[in-house]
Amino acid sequence: MSSSKHIENRNDYQTPALVDYIRKAFSPEDTRHQYLLDQMQKNNLPEIQIGASEGKLLQLLIHSCGAKKAVEIGTLGGYSALWIADALPEGGKLYTMEYDPKTAAGTEKALKEVGLSEKVSIVVGDANETLKTIESFGPFDFCFIDADKISYPHYLLWAERNLRPGGIVAADNAYLFGQVHLNPATAGDDAPAISAMQKVIKILTDPSRFSMSAMIPTGEGLAVGIKKPPAE
Repeated sequence: MSSSKHIENRNDYQTPALVDYIRKAFSPEDTRHQYLLDQMQKNNLPEIQIGASEGKLLQLLIHSCGAKKAVEIGTLGGYSALWIADALPEGGKLYTMEYDPKTAAGTEKALKEVGLSEKVSIVVGDANETLKTIESFGPFDFCFIDADKISYPHYLLWAERNLRPGGIVAADNAYLFGQVHLNPATAGDDAPAISAMQKVIKILTDPSRFSMSAMIPTGEGLAVGIKKPPAE
């Protein structure tokens, strides 16, 4: 029996010009996006936010589950919060978690400037603790995780407990910068993060916990799961 090589995600034709064309066609930014990016640069924040294409993907996921209440873990400069908040309906709410008080203060001002002070609330502190403070506002419809990688399993388990059935969780950087498939035993200092992300993948792909899951092959890898309804 002849065998054929399975080609996954062919990308040899994805030139910068092609990617830029697709981004502009499907994920156009406006002056608010640029303002937030400018403020991030002004405040010396690292350029580690999602891209516009990822932002549009988040919006697609939010619309697909009819989300009204969302949680973001990892605010940074508010760029992803803008994409998420824009996808929520009138009266919708985003709770976004930011560890650093100084960053949170600057981002809060920036979000006010782009008209999101009512729709977005920044919760300041270690998300491992502060997520507890918003549980009474749940259950939530959508959760986006983009923070410290070692804590990803904790964040995912929180999302599993606090999403409604059919709610969606999405975790960015799921390729772990090209390391998620490596053996933690030989990974040195990167072992804790690799183990954490492998645990995330194991949880998301457990059909007893999530009715559907997939890895969207963005540049960083976006792991997505739909919370399973309770057994009848």
